[in-house]
Amino acid sequence: MNVQELLTYFEIIRKRLWVIGVVVGVTVGAIALSGFLARPQYRSTAQFQVTAPLPNEVSLVNEYRVGTSRDELTFTRNNFLAVLQSEYVAGEVISKLGLNMDPADLVESLIVEIDTASDFVSLRIVADDPQQAADIANTLLETASNYFATLSAGSFTANKEVIEQQLEDRRIEWQTAKDALVKFQVENKIGSFNGILDLPERLLVNAQSARDEALATGRTDVAAKYDLIIARHEATLQKRVQLNAEYEVLQAEVNRIGETYKVLLAKQAEVELKEQEILSARFIRIIPAQAPQSPLSNLDVRLLLIGALASLVVGIVLAFILEGVEMSRKAHKSVAKEVSAEAPAPPVTLQTSWEAGKD
Repeated sequence: MNVQELLTYFEIIRKRLWVIGVVVGVTVGAIALSGFLARPQYRSTAQFQVTAPLPNEVSLVNEYRVGTSRDELTFTRNNFLAVLQSEYVAGEVISKLGLNMDPADLVESLIVEIDTASDFVSLRIVADDPQQAADIANTLLETASNYFATLSAGSFTANKEVIEQQLEDRRIEWQTAKDALVKFQVENKIGSFNGILDLPERLLVNAQSARDEALATGRTDVAAKYDLIIARHEATLQKRVQLNAEYEVLQAEVNRIGETYKVLLAKQAEVELKEQEILSARFIRIIPAQAPQSPLSNLDVRLLLIGALASLVVGIVLAFILEGVEMSRKAHKSVAKEVSAEAPAPPVTLQTSWEAGKD
C-alpha cells in the first residue's frame, strides 16, 4: 500500500464523514437514551470470611492427617462458594423473600469477588430496590451458611449414630460381663480375689513346718495329723488357683469392655461437640449488606465506548460501500456515453426529381 492509496482512502473517509458521523451518533445516542430511560439499579455488597477449616471427622482409630490448615481453609471456602451459588439456595432465598424470578436468573446475577489481599469474599447484588438488594445479599449468605453447615455436619451425624449404636452394644456386653463376674463370686462365696492365694499358702507352709517339727521330735502321730491338714490345705490352694484363673478371665473381660465403652463415650462427646460447632456455622463470619443510598449510574461508559468504536468501524465500511456504489454508477454512465458517441449515423435518402414531382 503506497501513499497515493492512503490518500485516496483518506479522501473517501473525508468525503463520507457525514455518514460515519450519523452512524456513530445514532448508536451512541441510542445507548445513552436506553440508559437514561432504564429503571435505576441499586447495588448492595455483603462480605464473608471463612475463619477455620471444617473439623476432621471423628474416627474410631487414629489416622494420619494430610494437608496444611491453609489448604483446608481454601477447600472449605471453595465448597461454601459452590453452595452459595447453587440453585437450591437461590430457590430458598426466592421463597423466603417472595421474589418473582427463577433460581437460575438469581444465580446468574450474583457477583462474587475474592479479595486476593485478604481472606474476605464480597457478594454483590444488583436490584431495582435498595432494601431488596441488601435483603437478597444477607438472606443468601444466611441460607447458604445454614445449608452448608447442615451438609457438612451430615457425616458427623452419621458417625454419631454409629457410635451411639456401638455404645449401646458395648453397654449390654459390659453389663453381661459384670453379671457373670458377680455370679461367679456369689457361687464361690468370694467377695474379692485380692490375696486369695496368700492365706492358703501361709496355712500350708505353717502346717508343713509343724509336721517337720513333730517328725523331728519323734511325735509321729502328730505328724500324721499334720499330713491330713497339709493335704486339705493343698486341695484348698489348688481350688483357689483354679478359681483365681477363672476370676482373672472374667475380670479381664469386664475391664476390656469397660475400656472400650469409655473410649466410645469420649468419641461420642467429641463428635457431638464437632457437630454443634459446624451447625453453629461460627467458622463463617459475615459482614451484612446495607441498603445503598444512591443508584448506580445508568450510563455504562464501557458499553458506550464499545458502541462508539463498533459504530465507527461500521460507518467507515459503509462509507467505502457507498463510494464503491457511486463509482460503479459513474462508470456505467461513462460507458453508456462512449457507446452512444461511437454509434453510426442513420443513412440519408436522396430523392429523384420524378419522385419529388409525385410528392
